[in-house]
Order: sequence, then structure tokens, then C-alpha cells
Amino acid sequence: MIENWSAIQTVASKSLVTKIPGQTEPARYALDRALRVIRCIERLALVAGERADRVDLAKVAALYAGVAQNVAGPGRPADDDAYGDAAELASDQLKDLLSGPDLEQMLRILKEQRKRDTKLPEARLLADALAMEEFGLIGLWNQNRLFHSSGKSLEQLLKLWKAQHDYGFWESLLRDGFHYEAARRTAKDRLAHMKGIYERLQRENLCEDVGGSVLGHF
Repeated sequence: MIENWSAIQTVASKSLVTKIPGQTEPARYALDRALRVIRCIERLALVAGERADRVDLAKVAALYAGVAQNVAGPGRPADDDAYGDAAELASDQLKDLLSGPDLEQMLRILKEQRKRDTKLPEARLLADALAMEEFGLIGLWNQNRLFHSSGKSLEQLLKLWKAQHDYGFWESLLRDGFHYEAARRTAKDRLAHMKGIYERLQRENLCEDVGGSVLGHF
């Protein structure tokens, strides 16, 4: 474990929590996501057989991948500019908390994880943990949050899900979106459980479940 992990997490968290005018509670969505990605990195490294020392800097990079997403804003992918801003912020915030070589390596992980052909294990761990955010109930939570923030309806969410299935989006992501087979298997398992959930959500959205048990007695 990095000696200054608690201090690093504290300073990065300030950039992951957004103050929203008129709300008593700040938005902690980005922090919640970053901490979940960190937990995924820890677990994935264990089941994939990666050395424990590969995890520490990947976890720091996960915090600033969250910052990049926060910079991009809801509904927008974090682009080069967003990651550039996150890297610049990390360089400033962590200059006294990480050694020079560790800071340089962390920034490399943050950059390399966006490359499909990266050979850097820490970057591969981070990339797969981020990709897992698209799948299962977590994926539904993320998608719902984006739709809600942009004023889109539940009907639009359900139409997107159907389109993603019809056009092979999930199959493509499963095939090309992961480095580790353990992550791919987990994502596939999460996806398999979602069909019934979306079908139930569609049924409730159309109110087809209303009076079902009562009507059955007539």
C-alpha cells in the first residue's frame, strides 16, 4: 500500500465532489464511481493473478480517471482535454505525496489505460475496471443517472437498451472491451441477468402488471 494513500484519497476526493447550487448535499456521484472502480481493481488483480504492487498506482490513477469524467460532465465521454486536465491536476495535487518516479508512472497508467493495445498491467487493470461500469445493475444505475441529468425519459432508456441489443453493442463491448478473461466473464454474467430486469421495467412502465393477479381470478 502506498504510504500516503489516505492523504491522496482525501485530496483527490475534493475534485470528485461537486457543489450544486440550491442543494444541501454535494454531488458525490464521481467519488462513488471512483471508489467502486478501485474496489474492482483490487478484486480483479487478485483473481487475475497480478502482483499486489501493481495495484497501488492503478488505484491512484482510478481517482483521476474519475476526475476526468467529472470534467467531461454527465453524458459525455472523457476526451483528451478532460484527461489532460485531470493529469495536470494530479501533478499539482500529488507532487508532495508521491515520489517523482511514482507520479510519472501513475500519469503513464492514466494515459495508457485508454489504449486498447497497452501492455502495461496497471493500465489494463484500470481499463477493465472502468469497462465493468457499463454492465449489470451498476451499468443501469450509471445510465439512469445520465438520462435523469439530461431530462430524458424512462421510455428513452428502454429504447436505448433494445437498440444496444439489436445492433450487437454488448457483444462488441464484451469482445473488444476487456484485457482480462476474468473481467470479461464477470461482465457477461452481469449482462445475462439484465434481460429479465429490463423486461420487468418495460412491463411496469407500460403498467401491464397492474391488476394482473386480480384479473387472474375472473
